[in-house]
Amino acid sequence: MRRKKRPFWLLVISLLTFTGLFYLILKFDPSQKYLILNNQYPIPLLFFILIFILAFSFSTYLSNNSRRGLFIALFLTSYLLLRFFHLTQTYFIILLIILFLTIEVFFIRQR
Repeated sequence: MRRKKRPFWLLVISLLTFTGLFYLILKFDPSQKYLILNNQYPIPLLFFILIFILAFSFSTYLSNNSRRGLFIALFLTSYLLLRFFHLTQTYFIILLIILFLTIEVFFIRQR
């Protein structure tokens, strides 16, 4: 059986997103608004979007599976959103782990 080749473009996207995230963290104040196409967006929104894209592309590249990459990116983003809203009790992380493991098992059984 042949192994699927890992798409190189996912690694390029993750590196570009990492540099954009690094620039966003260093250069912008979180309370600022960022102007894109005559609309103002808050910096934390852009931060979470870049985190999602970075986690999705890098975990998809490592696991060579886009579904697992999506689950890892959603898990990381939802965990960081919970931290952002100061929901730091241990049962929230336990509930997230149980939720994403259940979804993964559900999709594995569907095959």
